[in-house]
Amino acid sequence: MPFSVLKQYFDQAIATKFLKVLLLIDVVFIIGHLVIVTLFNSEPSTLLLDAKGLGYPELFQYLKYSTVIAFSTYIVFAKKRYSYVPFIGLFVVLLLDDVFQIHSKASYFFAYRLKLHAVFGFKAVMYGQLLYVALLGSIGSIFFMLFYRHGSCSTKKTYIDIFVLFVLFLFFGVGIDIVHQLFLNTPKIGALLTVLEEGGEMISLSLLVWYFSFLVFNTDNKKYFLKDYLTSRCRLNLN
Repeated sequence: MPFSVLKQYFDQAIATKFLKVLLLIDVVFIIGHLVIVTLFNSEPSTLLLDAKGLGYPELFQYLKYSTVIAFSTYIVFAKKRYSYVPFIGLFVVLLLDDVFQIHSKASYFFAYRLKLHAVFGFKAVMYGQLLYVALLGSIGSIFFMLFYRHGSCSTKKTYIDIFVLFVLFLFFGVGIDIVHQLFLNTPKIGALLTVLEEGGEMISLSLLVWYFSFLVFNTDNKKYFLKDYLTSRCRLNLN
């Protein structure tokens, strides 16, 4: 999504500058990862996107989660837009999951308890992870639908916008991760997928932070939505 689109549809100076800063830091971490892996034999590991311990890129992700939680809390309690309550819960869960690696522990739990087996080259634990994501998604969907159904037309469009960005986030965080499991024993492809997975997750989370910052700082009565922009682009391409 080019910045020209942001200026046309989301012309909010603070939010746009905020996004540029976030993306700049993301790119620095991605390039830093490539340089360290290529030239310095993966040391220091704390600068790697996939650091085994707590690395700086991961800390930056935690900061983003916390920022979205702060923005959504402000929207709910300061702007009194109570339809956005579920987003506080969503990003608190994501933050806790990332900090304590709950998805990893839950994956092994499901794989062990349900006696799952490796199929089509995927380890049993990967199926456990999919079950964990499906379970959380099902519970979350019910909760979100309760608020979505009672929201205004503008709120519903905003929900769709956030959902689109969140699906992009899941594509890298879950989808590419699944593909990555097939190439763990292929170093070059595995290294490329690591950058794609972790880098894509960082950038997509930055877009989510940006969108919530736009909701906070925007005071224009005109309503613009990613949904409308994407729909108009599809119509243009079809014509």
